[in-house]
Amino acid sequence: MQENIHLLPLLCSFTGALLCLLPVRSFDKIISVIASLAAFGSVIFLLTKENIVTDTYYIDGLSKLLLLTIALLYLATVLYSLAYLKHILNPLFKNKLYYFLLNLFATSMFFSVSMDNIGLIWVGIEATTVTSALLVATENDQVTVESAWRYVIIVSTGLVISLIATTFIYGASGTLSMHELMLHHPNNRVFLLGILLGLIGFGTKAGIFPMHTWLPDVHGKAPAPVSAIFSGVLLPVALYAMARLIQIHNLPVVKIFCVTLGILTVGVAALMMTVQNNYKRMFAYSSMENMGMVLIGFALGKYGLLGSVVIIISHGLAKSSAFYLTGNILSVYHSTALHDVHGVLKKMPATGFTIFLASMAVTGAPPFAVFAGELFILKEFVHQYNWWLALLIICFLAIAFIAVNVRTGRMVFSGNPPDNNRVFRSETWVPVINLILSALVILLIPYIEKLLANLIGS
Repeated sequence: MQENIHLLPLLCSFTGALLCLLPVRSFDKIISVIASLAAFGSVIFLLTKENIVTDTYYIDGLSKLLLLTIALLYLATVLYSLAYLKHILNPLFKNKLYYFLLNLFATSMFFSVSMDNIGLIWVGIEATTVTSALLVATENDQVTVESAWRYVIIVSTGLVISLIATTFIYGASGTLSMHELMLHHPNNRVFLLGILLGLIGFGTKAGIFPMHTWLPDVHGKAPAPVSAIFSGVLLPVALYAMARLIQIHNLPVVKIFCVTLGILTVGVAALMMTVQNNYKRMFAYSSMENMGMVLIGFALGKYGLLGSVVIIISHGLAKSSAFYLTGNILSVYHSTALHDVHGVLKKMPATGFTIFLASMAVTGAPPFAVFAGELFILKEFVHQYNWWLALLIICFLAIAFIAVNVRTGRMVFSGNPPDNNRVFRSETWVPVINLILSALVILLIPYIEKLLANLIGS
């Protein structure tokens, strides 16, 4: 059937995963590059196609933009991993299994943003946990293994809550089809409870306060490419599920609930960044702050929705660039402590300059598109609420901006590098290209708005 062409990205990554298991030397690397390139090409093709809603698929402008972000980060992570994995001294498993899991991870994310059924979306997001847990522990030391276990336990707890929510939604409405629920749904307490529990459950996977504690641990300890794809697309995929629940039942109580969680998430993340001594954890809390802003935008709708999607795309590209580069830094300095890292610009000029620009990008410095996305959200926030709450959010954003960029600036520009000859032979061009694309997103805002037109007008 013609609508099955919308499964092309999923099929490309899944086929790549299966072929990685073939006992051919270096074939896993080659096939992963081919599979990620094919998935990216198929997403570009799908952008030219009409939106589709069937009993199986629900692919509109929001889905397409999430598919594009996943495909971009999937390709970039595969390319960066080619060089990075050579520097892991004691891997938990062979590279073949790493690429197998990475391809399956991408498959589960493509699946999650393509399905019409809330239950299938839950299955897809649960599959991201199964496929990514071992990736967290790739470097095979006690700390990373403990982080992987903590990730599985906390996230699975949240997904149990969202599973209970799914049963409430089905029990109250008799269907889990998103397009049917958007057209007509019951207005009773059981259905509302299902929506609120679903927001809490999926919010756990998105790093939303108060069930966010896994996020800094995992991002702080996982290998650089895994941290990059987690921050760049795993968190937004979970937020995608929350956006659909908001779209289904956009009552004032749901909107206020999400705005409150979003403000708390931004505030807690900003304050935590001021006391961080670990640069990977600092960037993890920065991701949490951005996801809080995205949740606020999804709750507000209209230009808030546009701002959220702009942040998702631009932040995903810039934050992945930052996390890739933390891998370069860790390989030379052998520490994630901020006080141990100095003189990066002298030791690794490309890495130092790019990670500083990436930190500026993810914290909303103009002309990067995160800044534009935050402006759209704040504009809609002032329109629907008031300036006082908007000023509170602006204060939190300012704290985050100062905390991240002052610390990153010290790493990059102050002091002298360590007196050793160790150099990380990495493809620095991957994070550089991602950062350039992050800046160019601002030029695509009219196209993004066009894709989201039916949602913005709703």
